[in-house]
Amino acid sequence: MIKKMMLAAAVAAAVLTTGCNDFHTSGNGALDGFWQLVQADTLAKGASGDLRPSKIFWSVQADLLELQDLKGDIPSHHVFFRFELKDGSLRLWNPVYDSRVISDSIITDVNTVAFYGICGLKDTLKVLRLDDERMTLENRRLRFHFRKY
Repeated sequence: MIKKMMLAAAVAAAVLTTGCNDFHTSGNGALDGFWQLVQADTLAKGASGDLRPSKIFWSVQADLLELQDLKGDIPSHHVFFRFELKDGSLRLWNPVYDSRVISDSIITDVNTVAFYGICGLKDTLKVLRLDDERMTLENRRLRFHFRKY
C-alpha cells in the first residue's frame, strides 16, 4: 500500500513539474496588471488634474492593453491596443473598440482614443517610472500618473 502511494506521489510530481516547464510569462514585468489613472499633467501649460474620480483604468496582459471607463461617462467604452514595451518606451498601435454589445471594430477615428489622452491611432509614451506600485508615462501632450491595484 505504501509503495503504491509513493509511486502515485512520484507520478504526480513528475506531471506537475513537466507542466511548470510550459508556463508562459509575458515578459512585461511590473507593467502587467490593473492600473488606475490618478493624475494627468498637461505638458504645455503645466496644469495638473486629479483623475481618481474619473475611474479610468488601464489593464495590461501579454501584448494587449485595455483602456476602460468604469465610471460610465462613455457607456461600455473599452478600447484595446497592441503594445510593445521596449527601451523605456511604451508603443501603442492597432486600436480596437469593444462595445461589449456588438462585435469589435477597428478604430479609424482618433477621437475615440482621445478621451483617454492618447494622441493618435499610434502613439509612443515615454516610461518615466514603472514599479510594482506606480507608473508614470508621457506622450507629446500629457504626463499620466497611475497606481497599481
